[in-house]
Amino acid sequence: MSRHSFLEIRRVLQLGFATLFPVVIALCAVPGTMFVGERYSFGVVPLALLGWCAVLLGAAVGLNEALFRRRQPLFPFLAATLGILSIWWWQRQAFRALVPSGGLTYGYFLKADGAHARFWILTCPFYVGIAWLAVCCIAAIISGWRAGGRGSLACMIPWWLAAVLVFSLPSMYLDGQGNASIFI
Repeated sequence: MSRHSFLEIRRVLQLGFATLFPVVIALCAVPGTMFVGERYSFGVVPLALLGWCAVLLGAAVGLNEALFRRRQPLFPFLAATLGILSIWWWQRQAFRALVPSGGLTYGYFLKADGAHARFWILTCPFYVGIAWLAVCCIAAIISGWRAGGRGSLACMIPWWLAAVLVFSLPSMYLDGQGNASIFI
């Protein structure tokens, strides 16, 4: 086997792993977060969410290295991760300010007194976050296109889907608690 073919096989394997790793993140994020919450307490869940962001950022670095071997296309991924953390901080601050000290009650966000809280804790941050992730995704595609990654831009799709899923985890939890929309 020649050195050139060995390097080509290594590059294909690296790209395959970098593309599939976000799929693993997406598949493990919800059950992993729920496991941490049930096993250790829901006070530890924010640390698990920070961990998912760190893993996502690591996956972005690996994907960037496999696709482009440059740093510039990594900036939209970094901006997306920082945006996720910022919106979670916003949700936390809004939750502290707008939810009664007794905590969420059954159907709280569906009642008139909870509608204002629902907007500032769930609706507005979620849509701002989705819009931010969409802008970052478009920036990543443009940056990747300029870096010469024409045909391999599709390898970024799993990362962005995993980012949306990880971003929406707190909103899913709050929606389930405040709306009691989870029926068994």
